[in-house]
Amino acid sequence: MVHQLNIFILLFGVLQGWLLSFWFFKNRQKELSNVYIALLLFVVSLQLTSKVITKVWLMEHAFLFYALSYKLPYLIGPVLFLYCKSRLNIPFHKIDLLHILPFIISSVFSFDVFGMGLYIRAYPDGACKLLSLFTYGYLCYRITDSPTWKFIRMVMIAEAIIIITLAVMVVYYGRFPDVRILFTVLTLLIYWITYRVVARSVPFREEVNTVVLQSQKHRKYAHSSLKHDEADRIEKEIQRLMAEERPFLDPSLTIDGVAAKLSTSRHNLSQVLNERLKRTWPDYLNEWRLEESRKRLSDPSNFRFTIAAIAQDSGFSSVSSFNDVFKKRFGITPSKFRNEFLNKKSA
Repeated sequence: MVHQLNIFILLFGVLQGWLLSFWFFKNRQKELSNVYIALLLFVVSLQLTSKVITKVWLMEHAFLFYALSYKLPYLIGPVLFLYCKSRLNIPFHKIDLLHILPFIISSVFSFDVFGMGLYIRAYPDGACKLLSLFTYGYLCYRITDSPTWKFIRMVMIAEAIIIITLAVMVVYYGRFPDVRILFTVLTLLIYWITYRVVARSVPFREEVNTVVLQSQKHRKYAHSSLKHDEADRIEKEIQRLMAEERPFLDPSLTIDGVAAKLSTSRHNLSQVLNERLKRTWPDYLNEWRLEESRKRLSDPSNFRFTIAAIAQDSGFSSVSSFNDVFKKRFGITPSKFRNEFLNKKSA
């Protein structure tokens, strides 16, 4: 009875996951981030599908899919990281395909030793999956804002449970109670994303008046302990800090580092940026860096420096991301901006 109930729950997760993945992919033209959410749901749905179908049937009729299903956690971290980058308006580049190398290498290696018994390397493989997941999680934490990080953290916790579950299933298969019930965390994750989509979709908001919408805009801070005077101080101090000390020139600058300088918390600083300045942390940081780069590009004393050097000196860690955000902000590439300035100067 418990086994049938578990299959029933996982099956609902599979169906909902495929439908939601299709919905996000269908809306890919609106935001690149939708593509990555669709890929995330696609991978999660594959994981659930592999546990709904009987293991014996998979090994006999779909061995390739069965073997690859154990390697799917290697894709979660890269997809989450690319999603966070897309939130910074950084488009996809071919070099981003390198992020799937751990998945490919692990898959190839597993086929080399699969006949020897997967249990031989279940725990080391699980440790590598966790290392990949939390490494990418840390990278996401460094570049994303607080609301997005909460979503990333939820996915990471769910996948960590699945990674441990997979290792246990392999090592103790046939000698341990069916632990596939832990895969229900993925079903819960899918339905949580579904809830967020439904709650924000237009048909469910069109009868809500403007006042209510404004009050709901910052609902996430409804229980915040941040006082008005403290918010004023943080707003003034971060503007002063950026203008006078210019910490944004450091490519490794994080919201936590700035919060520490302002003697406040990451949450309070994020709240001030969102509510007072109407910016996320990445957007706010990029504005200062873009303005700095614009000044450097139009300064004759900097004409001897390359675009890459100016990008780095302005605080950008990647020249490709610099080109992307500069063009989005000013409607022109950095090199063309400099050339037009030179032409005007010589005219």
